[in-house]
Amino acid sequence: MERVIQELGRTPLVLLEIVVGFMLFWVGQFAYQKLFRRMELNRELFVRDNPAVAIALVGYYLGITIALGGVLTKSTGVWQDILPTLQTLVSYGAIAILLMLAGAWVCDFLILKRCDCAREIREEQNVGAAMLEASCHVGNGLILSTALGGSSGTWLVGLTCWGLGLAAIVSVSAVYSWIATYDVFAEIQKRNNPAAGVAIAGIIVAVGNVVRAAYYPEFENWTISFALYGLAIPLGLILLAGIRLLADIILVPGVKISNEIVHQDIPNLGAGLIEAFAYIAGSFLIAWSF
Repeated sequence: MERVIQELGRTPLVLLEIVVGFMLFWVGQFAYQKLFRRMELNRELFVRDNPAVAIALVGYYLGITIALGGVLTKSTGVWQDILPTLQTLVSYGAIAILLMLAGAWVCDFLILKRCDCAREIREEQNVGAAMLEASCHVGNGLILSTALGGSSGTWLVGLTCWGLGLAAIVSVSAVYSWIATYDVFAEIQKRNNPAAGVAIAGIIVAVGNVVRAAYYPEFENWTISFALYGLAIPLGLILLAGIRLLADIILVPGVKISNEIVHQDIPNLGAGLIEAFAYIAGSFLIAWSF
């Protein structure tokens, strides 16, 4: 009974942390609207009823949520620690939002502009492009959740890890068309192919999850920890590439997923979802095996 009362006593603190979290969401959406995409969200969401903008924005919100998890999971939930916890949450949240924006700009320049995502989402309501952008935000949030969430490293360590994680996402996006055996960015832009967008979104989220797992152990020192990161991240990415082959053989025997996505008059969204699932599920199996 004492434990129950103790847990009930934490409720106000939990509610306060949730309120602060939603305040950070508001700051995040304001920054997304005014600094990143420079669009009027209310008009896009509630006048034009643009589902692509909603998908991209929700991906951004989810990325912030995951990034904040790095500090929220360390909360003790006792009144004596509430002030430092809130101070940490606010400062960490502000930095996370800045890095979410920085990561969005990096991905926009190096990944999203290959299919002109900004225009496709706003003007064409392209769901495939929206899924691609949303996955970049989620992948960024996954990396930030552990790159900045540890207690033994410094800000320099965290920023270095974050940069390496973004480099992994950009690198995989650059070779994904070779893995998939079709030009995914052309499919998204020229055919408004939602299945292609979902499939590449799956591998980008999976890469973020593999990087998150690689950074999960507490930082020891630059030599040991970065040597371990240098082994874990490339190994995880190689295993993800192999999962693409397993998806064809095990999940959909007798069917080639890429044919279902690109060589039909109406792209098979279900095939894209299965491929995305294979990557994300595989990333969790890899992460749990580290």
